[in-house]
Amino acid sequence: MVRLKYAAGYVLVLILVGRLTAGAAEEEVYQRGMDAYTNEQWSLAIQDFESILRSGYEAELLYYNLGNAYYRAGHVAGAIWAYEKALILNPNDADARYNLVLANLRVEDRIELPEIPFYIRFYRGLRESLTPGEWMRWISIVLFLVGLLYASSRFLQRSWLGWPVVPGTVIAAILFLITLDSIITTSRIREGVIYDEQVTVTSAPSRRSTMLFELHEGLKVAILEQSDDWYQIELLDGKSGWLPADQLRAL
Repeated sequence: MVRLKYAAGYVLVLILVGRLTAGAAEEEVYQRGMDAYTNEQWSLAIQDFESILRSGYEAELLYYNLGNAYYRAGHVAGAIWAYEKALILNPNDADARYNLVLANLRVEDRIELPEIPFYIRFYRGLRESLTPGEWMRWISIVLFLVGLLYASSRFLQRSWLGWPVVPGTVIAAILFLITLDSIITTSRIREGVIYDEQVTVTSAPSRRSTMLFELHEGLKVAILEQSDDWYQIELLDGKSGWLPADQLRAL
C-alpha cells in the first residue's frame, strides 16, 4: 500500500523554480488537494496538485502526494513520473522509493539486462544516494576538518595531529571525483516516462515511417534528441526510435 505524507509533521516549502517561495494561494490549493485526497477524490487532488506545478512551483512533498493520487486513480505513468520527480529533489526519500517500486510492478514492459557486477551496482548506489550539492557539502566538511587538524598540529606543535591530513585529502579527492561523475551523469541523461497506455516507436520522426516496436505506460526511457513534436528515445537494452512528444512526459 502506498504511503501518504501529510503537510502536518513535514515542512512543505513550495519553490518557484529559480526564484521565490510560494505564497498563501498555493498553500491553500495544496491543502485543498490534500483534503480531496483524504476524501478519496483522486481526480480533484490531481487537478489541484498539477495546477500548482503549472504555476511554476515544485516541492518533494507535492510530487510525492501527486504520485499517491495518481496511483490511487490507477494512472501508473503519472504515479511513476511524480515519484521520480520527488526522488530527483531528494534521492534519500525512502517512502517515494518504496512507492516507486510498487508502481513499477504494474508496468507491462520488462527490459532484460545482463547481470551488472556487484561493485558497479554498489558504486552507482553510492553515487545516487546524494545529490551533487550534498556531495559538495561533504567535501567541504572533510576539507574543513583536514585544515583544522593541520593548523592545530602546527600551532600546538603536535605532529600526531597532522597524520590524518594525507588520508583526509585522499578522501576529499575521492568525494570530488564522485561529485564530478554525479554532475556529468545528471546533466547528460535526460529521461521521461511513457504516458500513453500504448505507443508505437518508429524509425524516424514521422507517423509514416517504419514501426520498430511498441511500449506501454509507465516505462522510463532516456531522451536522446527532440525534433519538432517528436522525441528520440533509448531503452536500457540499447533499442532506440522515435515517438510523438505528447506520448511521453519528460522528467
